[in-house]
Parts: sequence; C-alpha cells; structure tokens
Amino acid sequence: MSTHLSPNDAGTLYQALQAGPLAGSPITALRIGAGHSSIASGTQAQALLLRTLEVGYYATAAACFRHDPPAEGELEHAIQVVEDAVMPVHAVLPPGTTLYTADAGIRQVALAAGIEAQPEMTLPLDAVERTFHRLAAVAMGRPPAQEGLPEGSAFAATLLILRECMQHLGFDRIVIRSDTVV
Repeated sequence: MSTHLSPNDAGTLYQALQAGPLAGSPITALRIGAGHSSIASGTQAQALLLRTLEVGYYATAAACFRHDPPAEGELEHAIQVVEDAVMPVHAVLPPGTTLYTADAGIRQVALAAGIEAQPEMTLPLDAVERTFHRLAAVAMGRPPAQEGLPEGSAFAATLLILRECMQHLGFDRIVIRSDTVV
C-alpha cells in the first residue's frame, strides 16, 4: 500500500479542505479513481492516515464484471474484493470524522439517488443503499431503463465501492463538493 498520492487523490482534497474553513475538523477524504482508490483522514494540515486501496472503478469492473450491466454473481464477487480492500482501514481510521469527496463519479451516484445538483451535496448512506438495490434489481434481470441508472460498468463499480466504503468504515453520509468549492 502506497502513501504517495497523485494530485487527483484524496490527500490533495484533504489538504484543500484543511486549509479552508474546515481547518482542524475531523475529516476523511475519499477518491475513487480508475485503477485505485484513496483515503486521507485526520484533523491537522497533514493527514494522519493516507491509504491507497487497490480497487478503482475501472480495475474493479475489469476484474469482476463480464457483463454490462454486471450479473448478480459478478456484483457479489466485486463486493468481496472491495470488502477485502476496505476492511483493514476501519481499524486505523480516526473516529468521528465526516466523509468528503470531489469525485465526478460519486456526484453521478448522488444524482442517480435523486439528490439535487448543487455545488455541495450530501448523500446519505440510505440513499446509496436504495441506489445499490436498484442496481441489484438490474443485475437480476430488470431492464436497466426501468431503474433509470446510468449505463456502464464504471458507474456500477463506483456505486459498489462507495457503498462498501461507507458501510464498512462507518459513515452515514458523504459530502460531495465541486472543484469550485473545495
């Protein structure tokens, strides 16, 4: 696991949030990238926790999904893979933090969940769960158009990774900020 993060990773968002009005607040930043995801957490200017997870929307879709939309068994396999990557972070995550992101993919999940588009959006875990259940219905054969979800395995993988991160790391919501308000 690497702690060297690129400018598009959670460490950069974390530093931007800590340099602004959230300075000193307990925050966790999440970035779901194509090849990997990253988490940065703490209360100071420098993150106490920087972790790269070897699950990203493209990598997870490529490793786990053979169909678009993914089949039920493929979703179950992806859940196991993502859980295995996420679970070790729970033990080292500072308690009481609020989860933030600036990801366009997570913003797309929020929009699919019915959250109104705005510069800062709050996506509750229960809305993520409802959206995931809609994806699961598609995986079990319901026509994708009937659920109104974006097409593509990248959306499915992003939703799945977000759900597992929120569930297993104990977050009841994620705050999605646009680049202009970071």
